Amino acid sequence: MSVRLVLHPAPLTHPIPSANHSRVTLQAPAPIPGHPILGNLPAYRSDPLNFGRRVAATYGDVVRLRIFNRSLFLVSHPTYIHQILVTDAAKFQKSPVYRIFLGRALGDGLLTSEGTHWRRQRKLAQPAFHHKRIESYAETMVTYAEGAASRWKSGETLRIDQEMARLTLEIVAQTLFSMDIRAQADRVGRALSELLEAVTDATMQPVFLPAWLPTRTNRRIRAGVRELDSIIYPLIRARRQRSEDTGDLLSMLMLARDEVGQGMSDKALRDEAVTLVLAGHETTANALTWTWYLLSQHPEAEAKVHAELDDVLQGERPTLEHVRRLRYTESVIKEAMRLYPPIPEFGRQAMAEVTLGEHLLPKGAIIIVPVYAMHHDARWVKEPDTFSPERFLEADTALPKLAYLPFGGGPRVCIGNSFAQLEATLLLATLAQRFRLSLEPAQTVSPEATLTLRPKGGLRLRLHTR
Repeated sequence: MSVRLVLHPAPLTHPIPSANHSRVTLQAPAPIPGHPILGNLPAYRSDPLNFGRRVAATYGDVVRLRIFNRSLFLVSHPTYIHQILVTDAAKFQKSPVYRIFLGRALGDGLLTSEGTHWRRQRKLAQPAFHHKRIESYAETMVTYAEGAASRWKSGETLRIDQEMARLTLEIVAQTLFSMDIRAQADRVGRALSELLEAVTDATMQPVFLPAWLPTRTNRRIRAGVRELDSIIYPLIRARRQRSEDTGDLLSMLMLARDEVGQGMSDKALRDEAVTLVLAGHETTANALTWTWYLLSQHPEAEAKVHAELDDVLQGERPTLEHVRRLRYTESVIKEAMRLYPPIPEFGRQAMAEVTLGEHLLPKGAIIIVPVYAMHHDARWVKEPDTFSPERFLEADTALPKLAYLPFGGGPRVCIGNSFAQLEATLLLATLAQRFRLSLEPAQTVSPEATLTLRPKGGLRLRLHTR
């Protein structure tokens, strides 16, 4: 999940130091120019994806922004981002939007928790994402993809974003929770989508409104939570009654005990389940949606994918062994995530005073990492607006470390990144082996930057049997 620029952080703990500060100077001791009252909010809202590109090009890699009377720092250099996410990771935590707004929907799961609780939950969940276990999921991923392919008919038009969301939702529910939700996929998908949209709306409000106020956004969040809880809690209760170890993540979490022998409550289990179902399908679905779009617009790349699939698969269903040889297919997905990163930006909050190069950031500072802008920065990416999967096949075109951030980085890198990459490759291979997709005419396709990066209004593609 990403962090919207409009946040509600606590005020800075001390004034921004002036340019003659005895220890270090700030490049921009005052916020960059903006609206007298709204600050940089209008410029950001007019084009949120390219805002970071323009600001970095004009003012540098560490820029102080102002939203009303609040300060934020846009950080756009891989060296500084490495410091934030890796070197000094202990000095930072997720920004308030996660703890406040996503917390209302997801509770205290891996995505929103901090400190001791996060470390404990991450340790408990990690075995489910060990590479050997992820490899065991490959068969299930292909089986569900084949099920989708059996429903597709040549000549029909699909909302491919909805198709990919449904497919990835079914897979994550089955692989991580042994839960076949095909009969409820539309219901669960709608609830998750409604929650995501409501939380996005909440982050865009200039004034923090408490959860108990009966605003439209708060009502939508509560309705989405109720809908998901009506599905997840019965699953947890049924599992407790059976007391069987199915070997999936839910079993691992239910059997886990702390140092005093205490297990997880139903609420804690629910929080992790909802978090992983949402995070485990949304980003992969978006990555595949944009991959299909880019292939529909670049027939030469589509032809290379089909040629590789024909050569490697030889008409067989994809397997884990095949994936290791589908290098071009995998590079297409990576390039799609560069051009359209599933998470367009994310944030951190400094828990101590920190120095980034010649810039002093105070305790409490909110830092925005503009992933989309980083992925389109000509300093790190040659011809950044060009679709070129080959850049991920050639060593001399490799991106600097942490200039490519589809899954974040550091200790809090997405726990399911290997899962997502394997899933995306297997699903694309399974479906593209049978179909090619073309863009439905009279359709304008543009990315919409919310907490994730989706095509505005959806994406309609027409199916053609190969």
